[in-house]
Amino acid sequence: MKVSVIISNYNYARYLPTAIDSVLAQTYLNFEIILVDDGSKDNSREVIAQLQQTAPDRIKAIYQPNQGQGAAFNTGFEAASGDIIAFLDADDVWDPQKLERIVEEFKSSEVIGVMHLLNNIDGNGNIVNGSSSVGQLLDENLAQVIIDTGNAWCFPPTSGLAYQRKALEKVFPIDCSKWRLCADGCLIYCTAFLGKVKTLNQVLGSYRIHGANHFIKSSTSESEQAQALAEIEMTNRYVNEFLEQIGHPYRVNLSRNLQYRRTNFYRRGKWDTKEVLAISNLILGWRFYSLWEKVYYLVRFWIKSIKLLTHPNISVNETVV
Repeated sequence: MKVSVIISNYNYARYLPTAIDSVLAQTYLNFEIILVDDGSKDNSREVIAQLQQTAPDRIKAIYQPNQGQGAAFNTGFEAASGDIIAFLDADDVWDPQKLERIVEEFKSSEVIGVMHLLNNIDGNGNIVNGSSSVGQLLDENLAQVIIDTGNAWCFPPTSGLAYQRKALEKVFPIDCSKWRLCADGCLIYCTAFLGKVKTLNQVLGSYRIHGANHFIKSSTSESEQAQALAEIEMTNRYVNEFLEQIGHPYRVNLSRNLQYRRTNFYRRGKWDTKEVLAISNLILGWRFYSLWEKVYYLVRFWIKSIKLLTHPNISVNETVV
């Protein structure tokens, strides 16, 4: 099986060599690198040219005006020729056995996607102390996980994703106006309804935390919260439109999304007994919380909710979980 590695880059010249080297060092050799530069303003073009000289038969570079991650994915997919499409963020790295390991899983005809865990590293490549791996071990029936959680994010980011080309042909081209950022979410949520997606309980790469990551930013201000909620709503509409398009009977309901429902409740700033009980039940049944975490978040939620009852004009920022 040939693997096409799609790397979208925007102003990550300082990290590109490490990312590319981690692909060139793979133990599995049947691969190509499709490097899409999305209108970088740093010295990425110069760095890419130097990298191509080291492996001209491996690296295909494509330059386009800045359009966002979704457009870069579209460009990369159109240029890819592999049976398997693996994605790598320009600031992340893979372990040497990553491709060999995922190809083993794709030999099963039932598997259309493979995800794996990633370590968190800092800007210098050091593992972040006390940091857990990114992603969680999930059921192979990923569609049911998405239905049960209302599209709640709990999956590895871009660098932990790989899919059969034939599955992605039903997803691409993605709407780049809606997926300028976090286009990996589009891939994860749509492909989950096309077949078996396997999550490996194995760290096969590293996710770099350096302050510019969109994925790890927390929303604290009211405007940031509003934007985060709008993105969740857009994702939900997009996935349900996709499900309708492929004739799938399932639909995703945001009432099951704990993050979305809890944040909306806090933003309203008004006690609602029915909603408090409903969110409490979501916390207690949340599959990604341990028993201790369920107790912790339930107590925390009730403390904050009671503040809304006793101080109805409390600031939104004071009540964010």
